[in-house]
Amino acid sequence: MLAGQPKYRQAAIRRRWKLETYQLIHDCHQKYNWKIDLMCKWAKIARSAYYKHFDPQRQSSQREERDKRIEAKIIAIAKSNHSLFGTEKMTMAVNRQMSDERPIYHKTVYRLMCINGISSQKPRYQKPKFKHTTPEKTVENKLKREFNASKPNEKWCTDITEVVAPGLPKAYLCTVLDLYDRYPVGYAISKHNDTALVQSAYEQAIQAYPTAHPLFHSDRGFQFTRAPFQNQLKKQGMMQSMSRVGCCIDNGPMEGWQGLIKEMRVVLHSQVASYDELNESICKTIDYYINQDPQKRFNGLTAGEMRQEAMKGNIKNCPIAPNHRIEKYWQEIHEKKIKEAKKILS
Repeated sequence: MLAGQPKYRQAAIRRRWKLETYQLIHDCHQKYNWKIDLMCKWAKIARSAYYKHFDPQRQSSQREERDKRIEAKIIAIAKSNHSLFGTEKMTMAVNRQMSDERPIYHKTVYRLMCINGISSQKPRYQKPKFKHTTPEKTVENKLKREFNASKPNEKWCTDITEVVAPGLPKAYLCTVLDLYDRYPVGYAISKHNDTALVQSAYEQAIQAYPTAHPLFHSDRGFQFTRAPFQNQLKKQGMMQSMSRVGCCIDNGPMEGWQGLIKEMRVVLHSQVASYDELNESICKTIDYYINQDPQKRFNGLTAGEMRQEAMKGNIKNCPIAPNHRIEKYWQEIHEKKIKEAKKILS
């Protein structure tokens, strides 16, 4: 029963067994008048531990009382979002709700989540296959993977993804995302992956921020390479940027955000019976992300809270933390190319 369980859960199970043994010894002594000393010896537990457990003057320690409060918050949050959060986000969420107490560390949350068998329920997706199209007009990659932004409406990126549910038509989601705070400034949902979908998302973003002139980054889908759409961006005073062919990492934040939203939707709204319900579940998931999903990069604030602070003039500098594993990977690729070039020259 203990094999394969996390160490914190193993410790909790052992403790529960010990408490049940204490209770069993107590019941047998009351009902059958069996000797406590003998039963403690059979159960291989200290007699002093048994008496201490049933000491009427014994009180819970401050840590035990605090753990109970934290545990109640963890269980309530997990029930409210169907165990959407892992340890990191659960820690931020609990700290938001218990801000009047001293900070709660992730090891405490991890321990209590293990004890209660709570873990993140995010599913994994297979990447959909898309048909290649011939672009009408392309532009260079001006973003160049500089995903940090110093203020709102400085850099926008966009993409289209399909959201699927068993037995229902696909829903296509087009989102315009601000790279400063990962805030969706505009999005649209449709049964068709067409120009009207992109136009609707773009117009929603412009209506929300009519004076914005950001760098507008996308892939080379036909919806973004059309001359009318490019002219529209120029009229708005936007500079267009496009990912290179076959380099989805050039639009990495957008790709990651879409995957996050689809994972969250399945956990928060797993049962949808119609296309309208699927559409509604996407909207509710985006709203949950904006208002209730704490971000480590923003020190526990949500994307919506970051946006509200920025609109008040309180611009916060929250650069993306470096990923040393990816940096090492690209360094190895670079060194390999140099070696191959030297071999060719020699």
